[in-house]
Amino acid sequence: MLSAHTTAMLLTLGVVAITVTLHYEGLNALNNALPRWRHVPARLRMLVLIALLLVLHLVEIGIFGLGIHMATHFPSLGGISGGHPALSLMDAVYLSATTYSTLGYGDLVPHGAIRILVGVESVVGLLMITWSASFTYLEMQRYWTPR
Repeated sequence: MLSAHTTAMLLTLGVVAITVTLHYEGLNALNNALPRWRHVPARLRMLVLIALLLVLHLVEIGIFGLGIHMATHFPSLGGISGGHPALSLMDAVYLSATTYSTLGYGDLVPHGAIRILVGVESVVGLLMITWSASFTYLEMQRYWTPR
């Protein structure tokens, strides 16, 4: 039988792998699609890019939220204090959003081995957000001409 920390690490690795792969594939798809949007004005193209990146980040937050929610169903992994005893999926997504964005209100607090998943999420969120920012900067350089 796996220890709680080993189980939490394996869950964390799985969620991180899914999130990073999704982000890579999403940026790759955008990179391939954007050159075909030449008929769309540059400003609108950038707004669409930002909207799609926001959706991508929201999906990634949802993936971590689902992982947190699943982990709370195994008492040996710990739990989340500050909410209802049975953490709802929406509360888990809320915790995920505050963690992914590194905002961390602190009203919901993980305890036990589940802290591994929540702690790693903040690093992954920071990386995914900066990756998107870098991609957006490169796209702005490519499509926006100086006046």
